[in-house]
Amino acid sequence: MGAEDKGKDKGADEEPKVDNPYRTRLETLKTNLVDEVKELKKCLKTATQDVGGDGKTGKSWVGKTAGKWHDEAQGNRGRMIRELDKLIPAVQKRIDELPEKVPASTARLMNKEMQYM
Repeated sequence: MGAEDKGKDKGADEEPKVDNPYRTRLETLKTNLVDEVKELKKCLKTATQDVGGDGKTGKSWVGKTAGKWHDEAQGNRGRMIRELDKLIPAVQKRIDELPEKVPASTARLMNKEMQYM
């Protein structure tokens, strides 16, 4: 058996590689998260604007107490936005850790496993 025959035998035994289903699913999640995070930020902004600001500008509630609620809501909004801003990079980090391609048999197992998630 020559050197080129050995290469053929090894190639014949290798299973074809396909797209990693975990990566594909995480990429879909990331795309959805981008839209969801934008919407959540918009909702948080609207909620804090509707409750008092300077005690006079709120649409749903004004006055001294409304101003206090506004300040608290504004602080919570900032905290929630900081947490939301961590989601997409965390998903991207996991995507980057996974191989792009996997053997077809591994992909079948992954797909079967994801049916139960």
